[in-house]
Amino acid sequence: MKGLIFIFDQIDFEILALLKENARIQWKDIGEKIHMTGQAVGNRIRRLEDMGIIEQYTIVTNKAKLGLSITAFITLFVESANHPLFQKFVMAEAAITEVHRISGEGCYVLTGHFASNEELEAFLAQLLSHGNYRVNLSIGKIKS
Repeated sequence: MKGLIFIFDQIDFEILALLKENARIQWKDIGEKIHMTGQAVGNRIRRLEDMGIIEQYTIVTNKAKLGLSITAFITLFVESANHPLFQKFVMAEAAITEVHRISGEGCYVLTGHFASNEELEAFLAQLLSHGNYRVNLSIGKIKS
């Protein structure tokens, strides 16, 4: 795609919105909603994938219904330069669903889902070997 000019228009935004709502929607169904053929929609989707705008298709699960009722946002303050060791540790942790390297206060923000306070405490005990942390618990989800 090097050297090509890509114009991202309102139709692309509409396609992305429909895919975000239902990643399994048929191209022809998208086309009906935005007044295009399924083939034209498919071409646009492939272009969005090729350009890396669409990175993956996934499902979102309800963590609480899966028994993971505690959502924790953990800010980690890494005290050493051994970030790769922390990154390896956190990538292996199933309870951690997001990790962001941040600017400002702290080095990383983690999102974790735990079945109990004891499970959260056990994770935090392991996390201490990588630095200090601050934990904020979700009291309700407003938007995904």
